Amino acid sequence: MLFKTLSAEFRAATNRRSTDTPTTAPSQSGEGAGIPTASPVDPSGVVGLGLVLDAMGELLAALARYPLDRAQVPATESALELMRWRQHATLGVPLTPDAETSALHVVDRDWDGLVRSVAELRKDEHQHNTNTVTELRNALWSCVETVHHAVRIDQRSELETQSHMDKARTAMKRLQTGSIKQEVSAAITAIESAIQERRTQQADQFQTLASRLETLGQQLEEARRESTTDALTGVGNRKLFDTMIVRSVHMYSLSRQPVVLLMMDMDRLKMVNDMYGHMAGDAAIATLGTALKQVFLRKSDAICRYGGDEFAVLLNNTEWSQAQALAMRLQEALSALPTPHPAMEFSVGVSVGVAQLQPLEDAETWKSRADAALYKAKHNGFERVVVADPQPRPQAA
Repeated sequence: MLFKTLSAEFRAATNRRSTDTPTTAPSQSGEGAGIPTASPVDPSGVVGLGLVLDAMGELLAALARYPLDRAQVPATESALELMRWRQHATLGVPLTPDAETSALHVVDRDWDGLVRSVAELRKDEHQHNTNTVTELRNALWSCVETVHHAVRIDQRSELETQSHMDKARTAMKRLQTGSIKQEVSAAITAIESAIQERRTQQADQFQTLASRLETLGQQLEEARRESTTDALTGVGNRKLFDTMIVRSVHMYSLSRQPVVLLMMDMDRLKMVNDMYGHMAGDAAIATLGTALKQVFLRKSDAICRYGGDEFAVLLNNTEWSQAQALAMRLQEALSALPTPHPAMEFSVGVSVGVAQLQPLEDAETWKSRADAALYKAKHNGFERVVVADPQPRPQAA
């Protein structure tokens, strides 16, 4: 639009110049052969046009100074292309080297071509950067998934080893020969010590890796949230939830930091739809989305509309007791918001099921426990918060 506007200005200035027959001379900057200068007859024809061309030249030069790679074109070629357009736009240099014209007049320069070329260049750069971020994000999560599976195999191996150790210890207690019993006991103690040392080293390494991946992951997630946003509420959609719950399980394998899932369902929504219509029902759902965004403020909190009037929230680095308190705060925030219909004489509420991820638990089992807690909350009355069994003990600070 900028270049089209400038092109229109150039044509208008030329029309004024043709009727008023002003004189022309090179601009003071030396970069505007054929640019009209001030004259007593046409004081608007003028220096202004030269200044606009100079500004356009600086703009194109700035774009050329900081070029970006495109899918099939290196940044250096993009810079050269922009500089060719700069010479064409400001000096009238023909785009084809073998052109007979030495310098084109302002109105004869290819302004439409300049607009198309710059627009295509920026579009290609944007697409290339988007694809690069997507590939990096996918590679990152492939790495996390691979480590997650390796950790689970290692954990199962440790459980089997511990089982064998317990059996060996039981058998040892039945031995009557003192020397054999002493040797077996020492061997079991040494093996357990080695396992514990290895477990501690792995925990430190995974914690460091998880911290770095979490920071990078949060940055990359920002690039994809647009395609995973629910239109009605502005929170994440089901697609985002399905992705994030699996990634939360994978990250837990590395960091061992607590992660909690909240599944929630609106109360009295059917009454709203039946009495005031589905537009009021949609307004009620949007109101819950507003309350969710007021309560869960961290960038790492994944708020999603699971479907209909059911929502889900994934909370990283959060104990179940903290999540329970946040769920109660959500109920308070929702009740403080305006009702979805001015004639309503009752308020909508929300029931919540809370489940903290357990070691070796997969995403589907975790969600099923949260759903079971939500079912219990709905059947215990309106606006209840129920924590799924088992309730893990809060980790020591």
